[in-house]
Amino acid sequence: MQPVSGIRLFGIRLGVVLLAFYWCVIFTGTHLPKIPAAVPRMNDKVMHFTAFFMLATLLCYCTNSTRLLRRFGSIVVACISYAVLDELTQSLVRGRTPDVHDFFADSLGTLLAVGLYFTARVAWGRRQNTPPGERPSAILS
Repeated sequence: MQPVSGIRLFGIRLGVVLLAFYWCVIFTGTHLPKIPAAVPRMNDKVMHFTAFFMLATLLCYCTNSTRLLRRFGSIVVACISYAVLDELTQSLVRGRTPDVHDFFADSLGTLLAVGLYFTARVAWGRRQNTPPGERPSAILS
């Protein structure tokens, strides 16, 4: 079975297609008029956190560079810049207003996603570079 990172759709990597689609969905979702209060909703801050956690995770997955600090730093800057732009442009939509708490939720989701992805990437790299006999799983068996 081919890994997801190798699958192509119309000549474009599937991860990039998913990223573009997801980014369009969250942009549209944050720029629609506010949903009436009669509709049950999840906490707005949880939605912001989750949306940016997923956006940052997809960006981490779709980018590839051996210069990890530059790669992940660029992702954080891009997501936080988009969060600012997103909050500012919401004032153009009826029933929506910019909220600094939404920005903080966006930033926290971004930072946690990049931090977890970075940690997993470093741990995986160390595991791959460790000789098979010295891996913790080999020692336990």
